[in-house]
Amino acid sequence: MVGENIDLRFLAEQGKQILAELAEARVERKAMREEFAGMRSDISDLQHEVAAMRVDQRRTNELLEQVHEVQKNQGARLNVIEGRLAIIEKHTGLVKA
Repeated sequence: MVGENIDLRFLAEQGKQILAELAEARVERKAMREEFAGMRSDISDLQHEVAAMRVDQRRTNELLEQVHEVQKNQGARLNVIEGRLAIIEKHTGLVKA
């Protein structure tokens, strides 16, 4: 009977310890779920921001292409103007041929 009481007390202590650890594990699991929910929200925000940045980048690329075309056209026009100016200077004697 003494041995049974010791075994029962031991089992009761083990049961209490297991219940305490389970309660702690539940609290930790709840905290992890809340943290994951926050991370999901952060990831969602980042995805929206990246999508907006892609739209902005596409528009920026379009504008840069337009600027490049304008620069090319202006460069060609300046070359023509400089050529005509050289002909005029040559004919007026401003520049020796």
